[in-house]
Amino acid sequence: MASILPDHAGDWPLWARVVHGLIGAYCRTVFRMRSDPSTLPENGPAILVANHNAGPDPLFLIATNRRLISYLIATEYYRLNWLNWLLSRVGCVPVDRRQVTAATLRGALKRLEDGRVVGIFPEGGIHTPEKRPKPKPGAALLALETGAPVIPARVAGVRQLPGSDLWTFLRPRRARLRYGSPVPLEDLYQRYATNSEGDSRKLVEEAAHRIVEAIYALPE
Repeated sequence: MASILPDHAGDWPLWARVVHGLIGAYCRTVFRMRSDPSTLPENGPAILVANHNAGPDPLFLIATNRRLISYLIATEYYRLNWLNWLLSRVGCVPVDRRQVTAATLRGALKRLEDGRVVGIFPEGGIHTPEKRPKPKPGAALLALETGAPVIPARVAGVRQLPGSDLWTFLRPRRARLRYGSPVPLEDLYQRYATNSEGDSRKLVEEAAHRIVEAIYALPE
């Protein structure tokens, strides 16, 4: 199995730096992307969360960060041999769209234990900007299990287009990316660790609610 790339772009091999540069150029030219400075910490574990309105969204986050982002990625993408290799090199974790399995949680926890950044779209799959699905528990559970900071980001100006996915990736538009301060979860970390509430599910639901609210509190 291919080894995972180093955490920081300055330590990546040449091919990875070239790919990162091409992703940035693509986002700036096709989508005329404007972005706030990233608020990811320079080192240590972190969970990067964002809304998900179109296929290119992960690329906007990649282009605006110099740390490796290990996304939770739907298992079907791993069936493509060339993409499987790339996803493995960047430390992505396969996830079943229907439910978060123990294997997925172990993989994501391992990335955080190693001081990595895990990228998650907490509402699950792609949806229209007008819709706000109920958040999945994955990002909240990882945060409560590890105490890792959760960094919210919001993408605006891009939505999934009907028909071919290729058109969504190639049609020029204006993308705007905002980053926010860490989601305030400290009180939940302590209560979850001691289980003083006696109901971890409610704590996960509260954390998931706060995470999504922090994303949409960011301006478009």
